[in-house]
Formats: sequence, C-alpha cells, structure tokens
Amino acid sequence: MGRIADAALRLLAAGPRAAGELGDELARAGITHANDPAAAVRRALRDDPRAFDLSDGRVASLAQAFDGLTLTARVDAEAVATKGLPLDGDLAPLALLPIGPRVPLPHDASPGSSVSVRVDAQSLVAPARPLRRVGRRPADEEALLGAVRRHLREGDGLGLAPLAMVVAELAACNPSALRVPGRPLTDVLDRAGYELHLGWVGPRGTAWEAVTRAHAAALDEQARMLLGAEQLEESIELQERLVELLLEHLPDRAPSARRRLARTMARDGRSDAAIRVLEGAFPADDPEDRYEGAVVAHRSGDAVLARRLVEEALARTDSSAGELSEALSDLGADLDAQAAFVRLRAALGRRGDDPEALARGIAELRRSYLVEAAIEVLFGGLSADDGEELVRAIGARCGDAGRDVCLAAAAVLDGSVAVAARDAAGSLARARRPAIAGLIEAYPSAAWITSLSDADDQQQLVVAVAKEEGRVAPLIVLLDFGELQGAVKDAFFLPDTAPVRLRREILDPMDEIGLPAEPIHVGEAIARLRAGLQAAEAIGWSIPSLDAQPVVDRMRRWVLDRGAGENPAPVP
Repeated sequence: MGRIADAALRLLAAGPRAAGELGDELARAGITHANDPAAAVRRALRDDPRAFDLSDGRVASLAQAFDGLTLTARVDAEAVATKGLPLDGDLAPLALLPIGPRVPLPHDASPGSSVSVRVDAQSLVAPARPLRRVGRRPADEEALLGAVRRHLREGDGLGLAPLAMVVAELAACNPSALRVPGRPLTDVLDRAGYELHLGWVGPRGTAWEAVTRAHAAALDEQARMLLGAEQLEESIELQERLVELLLEHLPDRAPSARRRLARTMARDGRSDAAIRVLEGAFPADDPEDRYEGAVVAHRSGDAVLARRLVEEALARTDSSAGELSEALSDLGADLDAQAAFVRLRAALGRRGDDPEALARGIAELRRSYLVEAAIEVLFGGLSADDGEELVRAIGARCGDAGRDVCLAAAAVLDGSVAVAARDAAGSLARARRPAIAGLIEAYPSAAWITSLSDADDQQQLVVAVAKEEGRVAPLIVLLDFGELQGAVKDAFFLPDTAPVRLRREILDPMDEIGLPAEPIHVGEAIARLRAGLQAAEAIGWSIPSLDAQPVVDRMRRWVLDRGAGENPAPVP
C-alpha cells in the first residue's frame, strides 16, 4: 500500500500508537523525511483498510486487534441452508474484515447448535468450529458492556454504537479480551437491556426503521462509488450485502437492487452468476427480472436462453407495461433477426454461384445493421471484378429483392463495386424493404456525452443513428484526454435498438455507475468524433474494436459523412 503505511503497520503490530509517536519513530529510521512526520503517517493510513482510528485519537492495526478474536454464534436453519453464517448479529464485528459475505459452517452443523469463529491474523478468519459448551466470561462481558456504554455516551448523538468498532477498539487495547469462546454477543447485550440491529447497538425499544434505511443508503452509496471506480469485486460484495438486507427488512426495494447486482456481475464477466441471482427472483414473476436476464444472456452469447427469457417475460407482462413490452418485443425480434443472419452467413459459402439465393437471404433480413454486415461478409473476399459481376447478376436476375440489395450494396461498399451496384439497381429510387431503406437513409439523430468531472481524463460519447421503424444504431465512443491526447481510444456500434432499450440498456446503466450522459447537439458530437479520430491518426493509435467490426468505415459512412438529419428519431 505504501512504504510509510507498511512501516507504520509493522509498529502497530505491538498495539495502538499515537500518530505522533509513529511519525517520530519512522523519521528516526529514515522512512519519512516530511516536515510533519505525524501528518505523513495520518495521510498514509487515512484510506488504508488495514488500520483504523480509536476514539482516543490513537491509531490501531486491524490485524493486531482481531488476531485471536473468538466469537460464538448460534446456527439457524437459514445458515445451514446457505452453508454459512452472515456477517451480522453475533458475527457483526467481522464485517470490518475483507471476508464474506458469509463464514463457512462445519459440514455437520445443525440448527440450534453453536459454533465458534477464531480470527487468524494471517488468513484473517478461520471456518466456524463446533462448540459443545458455551460458558460465561464475566470479565470479557463487562469490558464489552463498558465499551458499549462509553460509545453510547460519547457518540454522535444518535444514541447508537457500532458493534464492530466497539469490539475492534476493545480488542486492540486489551489483547486478552474476547480471545476464548464465551456467550454470543447478542445474549450479553440482551441481558443488559440492549438490542443489536444491522451491526448497531441501542437501548431496547429503539426505533430501528430509520436506522435500516440509513444503513441501506450507506451500503448503496459505497457500492456505487466502488462501481464508478471500476472496483467491481468490492462493489459486488457490498451489493450482495445490500440485497440480503433489503430482502429481510425493505423487500419492496430488493428487486431493483438485485437487478443492479446482476448487471455488475455481468460487467465483471460473471454472466452465469448474474443469471443465478436473477433466477432467485423468478418465483415472484416480475417480468423485469427475466428481461434483465435476457439482456445478460444475449450479451454473453447465449441466444437460446435469451429468447426463452424474453418469451417468459412477455407472458407475464400485462397491457399496462407498455414500455417493458416494447423493449421485450424489440429484443425478441432482434434475436430472431440475428438467428436468421447466422443461418445466412453459414450458407454464403454454398451460395456463391446462386445470386438469387444470396439476394433473397439478404433482402429477408429484418434489421439494417444485419443487412450491412451480410454485404460486408459477402463482398469482403471478392475482387473488384468479381464484386461488379455479382451485383450486376443480382440486379438483373433477382427482381425487386435484387434491386433493393443493390441499393444497400451501393451504400455500404466503395469504389467501382458501389458504382456497379447503383447502376444495377436501375430506376429504383427507394428501397421497398424497411431494413434496407433504414440502412440507406440512416443519419445521426441524437447524442449524449459524459463529463470529464466524472472520470479522470476520459469521456464517453453516445451517438444515436436513426434507422428504420424508429430504431437507432448506438455508436459508443471513448475519448481519452490523458495518454492519448484526446484521441478516440475505442469505438463500436451496438445492434440497432428501440429507443426505450437505448435508455434502459445503455444510458441508465451509465448513470448507475456514476457516468451520467447529458444530451449534446449532434453537430457538436460529430465535431468531437472527427477531432478524436484525427488525434488517433496523428499518434498512430489503432482502435481495438477494428478486430471485430469495420467501425471507422461505419462511422464515416453513417455519421461523419451524413451530418445531423432534419427530423431526429424519437430517443429518450
């Protein structure tokens, strides 16, 4: 974590010390040359999770405080079912350690039995062990109750004491306290007239609802901050704790928190775990959970599961859920169109000498981005002469479908093949098929951008390219103003989508991770994109997404060379 922090923690292994004492000792050892060594120590340990401050101003080591700490807990049916004890109740002090969200139980643990958990400074925690007899430890219990009373008396006016900090401070200052099994902490507190709720100790009869909501809000805020900092594992751990809390105490808020947890897991590459989290909510038959599952499955490449979840969600969606029905129907139609494209692509090699089959297959695709991809695949391996010959054959022999495909080829391809395709379309002025017309007439209709104040030296630009039937093609651009001097670091087009899905699946999740995107004039967005591409070219930067799609050609084709349209598409 840092030279000063590491050296200070070595000294704290012997027990709590004042920052001034630590600073003086580190200065004598030549580890710090700061004018104010105590301040240097405080800065080094301020955000270090291995240290914490005591109420008397001294600094303590978490490892020193918890080494050998032994807690007793009773096992209930839920703990047996989940094979672990949650870090609340009798084990609430362990929430300060980087473990969890549960302590593993012995395989033979049964409801009503007791276990002890002994913390090791190296591994930080050991599995729970069976405890046949629970004995009283009067000295430990009195020390604990005295520390609780002191925290309640000297606290922040809430009339509550954080049990984890009470125990950590007691254990740091008294290395013999709470080191052997005793009665469960909740029993000790209850007999003294106290209650424990979500890790907080208060007098019996405390109104806990406000505490619950404040605790949930604090967990939520911490998880969001970690998410914005790309600390996904840490955010997932907090979100798991939040979901458990909400399910028990605020169930009306649990569904949305569980869906956000699933989205975070999917971002972390844990799509299977995300689906399992959502499946836990399926018995409630909220179609939003299956919609979220379909989105996760779709992005992970499991089209079969995604389609099944879409159908299950639609079956559970009533007529009042217009927005959700629209999103589900659009996603389902896109999955069907992608399946048709996969079949067509597999057949392209077998249809090289059959212009009619090629034209029919492309013309029947129901999404313009798939028409574009099919033409890129079909003509990508052909020479200019062969490409010209093919478009002439398609235009001459395939009727309206062939002429539509020629118009699409003229819009997508360059050079002599594009000219030949336009000639082959003949007098057809406008494509008859919506997907092909949407491709030819596409234009940038709306744009959003994040603020540099929300991310160090980077902005995300989203440009919506209007397509057929009100859909848009989202272009996602990452501008890097740090190492790349304003260049486009990466960019890619997502599949065409209904505007409601653009908001639900792109803009809202960006806001959720602390990167809200505000609307920007399309002309300004195009200017920023052009400048970013020029900067990338100047420094020789190659956009990584080029390995997956000809994104630069598509940006020039549908955004840079088009300009903003006269009639923007409806977007959120």
